[in-house]
Amino acid sequence: MTPTRRRFVVSAAAVGIGMGLEARAAERAPGGMKIAVLGDSSCIPDVGRETACYLINGKHLMDTGWCAALRMRQHGFDPLKLESILLTHFHQDHYIGLPQLLFFTGLRKRQGPPLRILGPSEHLAEVVEAALAFLQTARFPEIVPNYELVPLKAGDKAEMSDVRVDVFAAKHVSGANRPEQAFAYKIADKAGGAWAVFSGDTSYHPPLAEFAKGTPLLIHDAAHTAAKDAADIAEKAGAGRLLLTHYSQPLASRLLAQARAVFANTELAKEGDLLEVPAPR
Repeated sequence: MTPTRRRFVVSAAAVGIGMGLEARAAERAPGGMKIAVLGDSSCIPDVGRETACYLINGKHLMDTGWCAALRMRQHGFDPLKLESILLTHFHQDHYIGLPQLLFFTGLRKRQGPPLRILGPSEHLAEVVEAALAFLQTARFPEIVPNYELVPLKAGDKAEMSDVRVDVFAAKHVSGANRPEQAFAYKIADKAGGAWAVFSGDTSYHPPLAEFAKGTPLLIHDAAHTAAKDAADIAEKAGAGRLLLTHYSQPLASRLLAQARAVFANTELAKEGDLLEVPAPR
């Protein structure tokens, strides 16, 4: 089945005054999956926008952007209900919002099991420790959140309360052209099998098509991969739909046209969209 998209504001209106977007996102058919677009922009976001990050089923945050905690609250989601944070890699624009998020959850005394922070094994502990050091947790130990690190490598799998995660190596480099440990993720709903693939930051990487084979929804980087090449991955994968993300607004219409010339069912990720991925029949 084809994923659908709605604007947060439309979704809220549809269920009546007084019902938050978080509640609307929680309304899903058994086995379906909801993906909220918290940010769609590039490394330094366009004014008024957030860099690429997503919220899955209201519980799992994909990258933290510059200010994901604020974006979540702005759109009616409660950061205290997060179960996990999935980091695709450790370039700054993908984790710069982590200290704010840890501060919020620690100060507000998030309850329940530890907040799971998953990401590439090479720098996961280093980045989280740096975020906590920035918060001066040695001076203010009372704000340290209850968290658990889950270091990952390509080929790993992870289990959450409601979704399964498969990890695949993306093709990405640092500024000095050094290979970066960076991941694409396949997220599948346990209840009924709805699933989607997030490329993370990646250059054109044909093996990603096999990892994403048959996916109803491919969310693909448009900053480090040409739009036509992202579309080629979607075409080779037999994806139901391609969503371009991590792009600059002035380039949006050109990127969309280039991608659609290769893969017609392409759209741009748009901050404020609620994507609904139904369970397969």
